[in-house]
Amino acid sequence: MTTLARKDWLRPRRVPFATRALLYDRLRVAISIGAIGFAILLVLLLRGVMDGTVEKSTTYIDNVGADVVVAREGVTNMALSASVLPGDVLEQVAAIPGVEKAAGIVRLPAIVTVGAENRPATVIGYDLEQQLGGPWKLSNGRGVENDDEIVVDHVLADQLGTDIGDAVMISNRDFTIVGLSAQTAAIAGKHVFVSNAAAGDLVGVPGLVNFVLVTSAGTDDEALAANIEESVPDVTATAQSNISSNDRDLLSDLFIAPINVMSTVGFLVGLAIIGLTMYTTTSERLHDFGVLKAIGAPFTYLLRAVVTQALVLGGAGFVVGLLAAIAAGPLVVRLVPDIGVTINAIPALWTLGAVLVMSLLGAVVPVTRIAQVDPLVVFRR
Repeated sequence: MTTLARKDWLRPRRVPFATRALLYDRLRVAISIGAIGFAILLVLLLRGVMDGTVEKSTTYIDNVGADVVVAREGVTNMALSASVLPGDVLEQVAAIPGVEKAAGIVRLPAIVTVGAENRPATVIGYDLEQQLGGPWKLSNGRGVENDDEIVVDHVLADQLGTDIGDAVMISNRDFTIVGLSAQTAAIAGKHVFVSNAAAGDLVGVPGLVNFVLVTSAGTDDEALAANIEESVPDVTATAQSNISSNDRDLLSDLFIAPINVMSTVGFLVGLAIIGLTMYTTTSERLHDFGVLKAIGAPFTYLLRAVVTQALVLGGAGFVVGLLAAIAAGPLVVRLVPDIGVTINAIPALWTLGAVLVMSLLGAVVPVTRIAQVDPLVVFRR
């Protein structure tokens, strides 16, 4: 009976040693989960800044309502590109079957001035009649109705200390703010919106068109783009999804590379923190594992207990870090409006996998030393 009772006592299903070890010192467990959670917060937040900033850089083309964008031949992106179209392109595009609406826009970099304050911005001149190409979301006010009016990104307005009804200057021309736009603060430049005529006057080229925005009358976007290129000479037509992807790739290469480096470094540092945390947590329990081995517990049982602890702590730390990253995202954007924070599922799952692997390595490495240790050593003074 004594032998059977002892064997039953050693069975993991009868003695949840991993659970007892975790609950024995709750403060230590909380510290371990907190350390892992902080590492996860670091990893996910840096990756979220990179993904969110890239995503935010194409809010204009993603939300403006165009299905196809027409530019000069060879231009397949909108951000930081130079495109000037002939004056008759707009009429040619509008006449193509499958085109519901075609509107020209002017896009140019500029400096917005209010008193002694100067801020860079991207000016968008759009067709007031077609109402395509202008702001898609206003936080206050209305859209442009006259050539001396302007809609300013609300973050830019805060930086300039202006509001609706105030005057701003662009290239020695005064505009009155009639609206504040939302979702238009990007790393490549905050947007301000004026009429096409006003934008042409700013560059001294009346009737200038840089791009033509096209909405489809039910035709497939790719097919419509191909039809436009066949029908109109010296232009390149690109579906909205493709031009958005091209812009993100371009802006990633130019602006996001430093953030990518920080994200990679943060990922490695985070994994190191997790590994060291698990190594320390397990090493502090080596004496207990030695005692269990001395009274007959097989090494596989000890290993199973360590693996269970590692998975529980790693999983709990990941949940804490993920929730903290989601909560911190809006705060980061509020402090730095030019960037975005997006926690995507795929990078999060990759991070979870890396966390569990590092947790297992950090926990298993120290306990393997027990396999080579004489069990009687743990009882020596």
